[in-house]
Amino acid sequence: MRLIRYCLSLLLLASALAGPAYAQRSFPPGVKPAELRDITYPNVRIDDKIYRFAPGARIYNTNNLMVVVNSAPKTGKVIFQLDTQGNVLKLWILTPEEAARLSQ
Repeated sequence: MRLIRYCLSLLLLASALAGPAYAQRSFPPGVKPAELRDITYPNVRIDDKIYRFAPGARIYNTNNLMVVVNSAPKTGKVIFQLDTQGNVLKLWILTPEEAARLSQ
């Protein structure tokens, strides 16, 4: 029983250490980085165009955690997804590495 518990502990530790090294966020296909200029709920200005947030819109920070509008950065590189009415449904704040990779 001790051996099984020890092996499971080692396996859990190894997966916890290896997980972040291989984690890469996935984005919708065909997206290009844009410049976030300002967020003033319910509006967001991206590349000099003003959009509205859709009901239930989600903002993901650089750690891929959902954040509320007030704690989201007001400027930076982002990608976003629109709903069928042209409102921002999802907004991802990009790291510099992700912005460079998506710009190519």
